[in-house]
Amino acid sequence: MTDEVHQRLRATMTEKPLGKQQVAQMMGMHRRTLSRRLKSEGTSFTQVADETRLSIAKQLLADTTLSLAQISAALEFSDPAAFTHAFQRWTGTTPSAWRKEHRRH
Repeated sequence: MTDEVHQRLRATMTEKPLGKQQVAQMMGMHRRTLSRRLKSEGTSFTQVADETRLSIAKQLLADTTLSLAQISAALEFSDPAAFTHAFQRWTGTTPSAWRKEHRRH
């Protein structure tokens, strides 16, 4: 279940972010059912969405020259500072420092 939610979010996140309701509908279930199933796997929709955002952020930081503002906007953060705070909370480092260490170009 968790992997399927990851895949659905990842496929649309940078174009049209999906909420729990939309993902549940795409999977043919009620949002509460989705929540219960994710909980039984030891996770939540918010956690899966954050993991997906982090995965996309890391890919964009490593593989592109997009600015932090562009990445922030693509991932639907309110502003670059919010993206930086979230990234730092998730990884313990800033997006800029992470990019310097993991740059693929």
